[in-house]
Amino acid sequence: MYRRSLLIGAAALAAPRIARAAGASVLRFVPFVDLAVLDPIANTNAVTRTHAFLVFDTLFGVDASMQTQNQMA
Repeated sequence: MYRRSLLIGAAALAAPRIARAAGASVLRFVPFVDLAVLDPIANTNAVTRTHAFLVFDTLFGVDASMQTQNQMA
């Protein structure tokens, strides 16, 4: 009985579809309204704010002393 359960477990672990990592995928962001203004200071719409977070937050950041540092730029 022990040998049979060991073989079943080994066969389950050897299955290539289970062990394979997921392939590369594309993340698509679709806003619910059109983006009219790109400046988050001049406009306080949620879409403008979300656009600013997705674009500007990844380009620049602040460190522990509140100095602007490049992240991706």
